[in-house]
Amino acid sequence: MCVVAYVSGHGFGHSAREVEVLRRLPPEIPLVVKTAAPEWFWREEVQRPFELVPDAYDVGCLQTNSLDVAAAATYDAYREVAARNEARRSEEEVDLRRRGARVVITDVPSFPLTIAAHLGLPGLCVANFTWTDIYAGLVDAEPRFMPVVVELEREYALATLLLDADLSLPMPYFPHRERIGLVARPHRERRDELVALLGVEQTKRLALVYAGNWGLPLPWERLQTFTDWHFVSLAAPPVSVANLTVLPRRALPHADLVASVDLVISKAGYGLVGECLSAGTPLLYCPRPDFAENTALDAALSAWPGGLRASAEDFLAAHWEPFLKQVPPRGAVPRYTADGGENASGIIARFHAR
Repeated sequence: MCVVAYVSGHGFGHSAREVEVLRRLPPEIPLVVKTAAPEWFWREEVQRPFELVPDAYDVGCLQTNSLDVAAAATYDAYREVAARNEARRSEEEVDLRRRGARVVITDVPSFPLTIAAHLGLPGLCVANFTWTDIYAGLVDAEPRFMPVVVELEREYALATLLLDADLSLPMPYFPHRERIGLVARPHRERRDELVALLGVEQTKRLALVYAGNWGLPLPWERLQTFTDWHFVSLAAPPVSVANLTVLPRRALPHADLVASVDLVISKAGYGLVGECLSAGTPLLYCPRPDFAENTALDAALSAWPGGLRASAEDFLAAHWEPFLKQVPPRGAVPRYTADGGENASGIIARFHAR
C-alpha cells in the first residue's frame, strides 16, 4: 500500500521540494518516486527507503539559459511527452494497481492526476504553480499553446487536493486546496567550515553564484573587480576568476551552503528562494518575464529586506556594485518559517491511512 510520487525533472526545484516532503513520511509507508531528475540527488537527500523509477511525465520548459525559454521547442517537446503519456496510459494504470498504490502525488505533471482519478485514488498536487500557468505565459510567443492550457486546466482540476506550497500563483482551476506553507530543506550554518574550505580570511564577504542547470551568460572575469568579496560556485565558469572557488557539490549540503554565505546571486526559483528566505540569506536576482511564477516570487522578495532586485541588463552585465553595498550584515534579515514539508507529509499520511 504505497505512495507513488511523480516529480518533474525540470531543474532541481521540484525535486528539492519533494525530498523535503517525502523524506518525512512515516518509514512504514512504502514510497515509489517516478522522475527524470538525477538519481544521485534523490539518494543523497531522501534518507529513507524508496524505489526510484527513472522516467519523465512532463517536459517543463526548454531553455537557452536560466532566464530565457525556447517557446516553440518547448511546445514540440510537450506534444511528444503528451503523446507518450497517452500511449502508456493503460500500462501506467496496471503498474499502480500492481504496486498497490494508495495515494498519488505530483509535482507538477498533470498526467498522473488523470490516472489517479480513473483508478479512484487520491491525487494530491504539491505546487506553487503548474505548467498551465507557465504555458499560458508562452501563448503570445507560441499560439499553439492555447489549447494545451485548456487541456492542462482540465487535468489539474481532477486533483483531489492542491497542497499550496506558498509563494504561489492563484491556480483557480483546482477545486480544493490546503495551504501547507513554505517548503525548504532544513539548513545548518557552517560558516567556519566554509571559510576553511575556501582558504580565505574570516572577514571576507562570501557570495554563492548559482547559474542553474542552463547556465547564465555572465562576464565572469568582472567578478575580480569586487575585491571585498569572494565568490563560490558549484560549476566551473568558462574563464578563470581569481576570487572565485568552485566547490564540489558534496562539499556542503546546498541548504547549509546558502545559510553560510552573506549573499546568493542567482535567478529566482522556488527551491533557492525558499532556502534564502528560511536561512535569512539575501538574494540578488533579476526578473524572469518568461516564467509565470516570477510574479509570486518577485512579490515575496520585494517585500523582504533580503531581496535585491536588479534589472536584467545590470544583472547579466555583473553591474552589481550598488547591490553589494546594500547587503545587510549577517543575521540582520528576518527568516521565514519553512514547515511546509512537515505539513504536507502529514496530509499525505492521513490520505494513506484512509
